[in-house]
Amino acid sequence: MDLSRVTTLNSSDDWIDIENHFKLFAGPGAGKTRFLVNHINNIITNSARLKRVRKIACITYTNTGVNTILSRIENAIDHVEVCTIHSFLYKNVLKPYLWVLKDIFQIPLSEIDGHDEIIPRYSILSEWKKNTSQNYIKDDNQLKKDLMGLRWTLKDDNSCELKLKYPSILRIKKKSLIEYKKECWKNALISHDDVLYLSFEILKKEDRVLDILRAKFPYILIDEFQDTSPIQSEIIKMIGKKETIVGVIGDVGQSIFSFQGADCQKFIDFHLDQMKLYKIENNHRSTEQIVKVLNHVRNQKGFEQISIKKKQGSVPKIIVGNFFDAYNKVCELTQSNKICTLSYRNDISNIMKSGIENYFSGVDVNEPIFSDSTGNRGWIITYTITAIEYCLQNKIKDAIKFMKKAYRKSDGFSDKEALENLKRLVNNYDKFKDGNVKELYNSYIFNHYNIRSKISRGTINDYYEKLKYQSIAINVKINDDDSLNRTIHKAKGDEFANVLVIIPKENGVFNEEKSLKFLLKPSIDDEENRVYYVALSRAQENLFINVPTLSQENKKIIEKIGFEVLLL
Repeated sequence: MDLSRVTTLNSSDDWIDIENHFKLFAGPGAGKTRFLVNHINNIITNSARLKRVRKIACITYTNTGVNTILSRIENAIDHVEVCTIHSFLYKNVLKPYLWVLKDIFQIPLSEIDGHDEIIPRYSILSEWKKNTSQNYIKDDNQLKKDLMGLRWTLKDDNSCELKLKYPSILRIKKKSLIEYKKECWKNALISHDDVLYLSFEILKKEDRVLDILRAKFPYILIDEFQDTSPIQSEIIKMIGKKETIVGVIGDVGQSIFSFQGADCQKFIDFHLDQMKLYKIENNHRSTEQIVKVLNHVRNQKGFEQISIKKKQGSVPKIIVGNFFDAYNKVCELTQSNKICTLSYRNDISNIMKSGIENYFSGVDVNEPIFSDSTGNRGWIITYTITAIEYCLQNKIKDAIKFMKKAYRKSDGFSDKEALENLKRLVNNYDKFKDGNVKELYNSYIFNHYNIRSKISRGTINDYYEKLKYQSIAINVKINDDDSLNRTIHKAKGDEFANVLVIIPKENGVFNEEKSLKFLLKPSIDDEENRVYYVALSRAQENLFINVPTLSQENKKIIEKIGFEVLLL
């Protein structure tokens, strides 16, 4: 994409016309949030279209982004509704107007209470297989994994269809996928992805809902628009066709959520009548030495950042060796223990949190649910471990939510009981964290809150004896993770003085040409390239990359880019 003909703003403090649709391209550290807050203040100051019940909708991608914006618009909070796209659609479309679809889908309106990731229950699978004549599917564990990857996609004719994330070996009938969704909806189970689909269908079916949205929100501003999905993009386009002014802000170089349905081409192609295009090329975050590397990795025609403050710092470094040794070396070089470690893989970030030097490959965090068909035990184990790990990261509200999921079949298991159980388990954490799941269950779950079945014999006994607590714990994905050890995806929108990007071996092998392609042959069209671009751009002062090995040939290439290479 060539951005050479787009209007360049001097800084994020520039004000633009509030009564025109706009699209702003802004790279990392450019001050996108500052621009957004300034534009909100511009609208509040100069617009005659805001009233007590008419607000600016400010939509961003994560709850962390929501909290950041809320903290910066304290004096304007009465004029702005700040939320994620799922929260916006659930509150303003799905929850109040789901009745529009009552003749199409049997969804118990009074029982719908939010949206979440859905793990299929055996009762739902059984009913669905019977109703769709698919009792020939015997592997329910694999079936669960397949159905958890189900996504709504947008077709060329603006209709939606369900697709599995990966091809299945189970011969699942394509036409049966919607029947599975209906089975979930009958049980009041709505996924995050369903919120988008159902909202889209409501808006297509009932123009009056669109009119109400436009009346309520004369301005809609969307941050991180490169992470939008095609369905989200169409919804915003529908609202913006008249009355409502739409502004979208994003960066194609930071589009890294295709696995969740995002399509950066939708940001590039997004257009409304008389939409104006802007870009900000400043980088307020990083030193000139880091910005030089970022421009190399981005490698995009018509877009090259400059360190507006001309900040000077150390040359970025490649550290060759074990990632724990690399971490210790970074602490020594920076004379700090505040090092942000970033990795593509969730297990590596959790290993760094836990300090497990002899690390091992983890298993799917939901493995007990997939493998244990004995009553509710698999659910209790999975969600208890998830709740413990959230609690250890001080995510108490989420920890309580997962603990209540663990005991969803225990009558009267309240928030208070969930918190008491969490406290008991976390106080005993050091006693079970290095052991197996059987020890955790029999010693700390069995005989509490009416759990009466003990793990004692048979195949399931052998399974839980071999399954380590840490095997599951290192794969728990913490939403809105704000620790210093994160996946790259969870660090988006944040910044740190010192960043160590860890690129480990895959299955015991390190392929330099593949793993370092973002440096050796950079291309903004490659999503993995963009992921590492996001990682490197989090650094303010000191940037380090750790790799297990590095050839002499690649060492020379990387040094020319602007790195110093250190061998441990």
